[in-house]
Amino acid sequence: MNNKLSALFLFIILILSACQQTSKIKPKANEVNTLLRNITIDALKNKDYTQAQRSINALILNDADAWKFASSAIVSLPKEAAYEVLENALKNNFVNTSDKQLLNIAKIYIAFKDADKALSTVNDALQINKNNTDAHYFRARLLTVLKKYQQAESDFNFIIKKQPKNEKYNDQYASFLQETGKFAQAQKVLERIEPTPDNLFKRIIFALQNKNNTLAQSSYEQLIKLKPTTETANQVNFIKGEAAYWTNKYDDAIKYYQQVKGGKRFLDAREMLGGILYQQKKYDESIEILHQLQNAEEKYAIKAYATEAQILKQQGKNQQAIETLSLGISIIPNNSDLLYSRALIYAETGKIKKAEHDLQAIIDQDADNAEALNALGYTWADNDMKLDKAYEYISKAIRLDPENAAILDSLGWVQFKRGEYAEAEKTFNKAIAKDTNDPELYIHQYKTQLKLNKIEEAKSTLNKAIKRFPDNKKLKEFLKSL
Repeated sequence: MNNKLSALFLFIILILSACQQTSKIKPKANEVNTLLRNITIDALKNKDYTQAQRSINALILNDADAWKFASSAIVSLPKEAAYEVLENALKNNFVNTSDKQLLNIAKIYIAFKDADKALSTVNDALQINKNNTDAHYFRARLLTVLKKYQQAESDFNFIIKKQPKNEKYNDQYASFLQETGKFAQAQKVLERIEPTPDNLFKRIIFALQNKNNTLAQSSYEQLIKLKPTTETANQVNFIKGEAAYWTNKYDDAIKYYQQVKGGKRFLDAREMLGGILYQQKKYDESIEILHQLQNAEEKYAIKAYATEAQILKQQGKNQQAIETLSLGISIIPNNSDLLYSRALIYAETGKIKKAEHDLQAIIDQDADNAEALNALGYTWADNDMKLDKAYEYISKAIRLDPENAAILDSLGWVQFKRGEYAEAEKTFNKAIAKDTNDPELYIHQYKTQLKLNKIEEAKSTLNKAIKRFPDNKKLKEFLKSL
């Protein structure tokens, strides 16, 4: 196969060379492009990256409009091979003197998360053509990500001045203004755009973020008055459902989600509908929808199995919850989300070996899964098992996610179990500073301060917990045990 590809590639290069030398031999560009694309696809399938590089290079030089295909092909290459293609392209005058070609290359660098090269390349594009609005727009968004807000705003101002009614540009500029705290200005930008469902939904979200409930309500009322066409009904009803959900109008949300009968957002609507019914404790109705989603594509099925298990667990049906998750795992083997959910129920019901097995299975697949490392380490510590190994796992989880209060709590707990009470107290203080909404943190700190004979501080910690969480079930159970 590779020999055939190489022969065909040489044939095409001969054709391209002949085209440059004489106008008498001029093959149809589309035919050559089709051959080059087919060569590239076959080479990528066979992981013949050298051949893929050659055909992509030839395609770029032969067709200025081939970038949509070329971009997807380049990002399919290993990074080193992809960069060789890009560097080779940048040496060619056909590419390095074209602002459009340079912009395309900048976009590919972003696909590899190389913001510095992307910025440098788009800057080169704008040196060639300072009026390229697409390049200014790309750079504005890139500079926003890099938090270079003043430079980003300059680019946004340029493109808005050039195309004041462009919905995409105004929409993105409004998001920029919202991110940089210019809330009123962001709303003004959105007001000058046609009040489409997407636009009005964004206005609602921005208003809620700014705690402007009056504006959110007026925008919502404007949104629900819009009459969709037959073609847009599903999408518009989904947006109305989203708006109703975010403005806490759950009955409205149910109504609109139910009106989504098909289209790209049908499964999203069903998922949201199931979630709202769950929140309203209409468990049977929620489970009926979850069963539908369990037969859908994987990302919906995973959530549906996990949510049904959560409902069953809340109803005290732990064994049924485990069976639901086990069914999901049998259909979607080794899924880390389902394994994690099952492990937590195993741990809570005292089936420690089974919890350990599921969590270790996740870690075996992904050694840097901080959530699983933390959960397994905590499970060991809480059951006075493998304390050194627990400390190792939790310490690694902290390195992976140093700001996570739950992991800090686990670290403090394993320190407590190892008798390192002074260190544990410091760790719990850090955790509480990051998250004051977990009563277990206060319980752990209380126990630690008692071990340090800090009786008054321990009483103060417990009183804070009682005041903050007067109705918490776990805290009430702990108080009864004293």
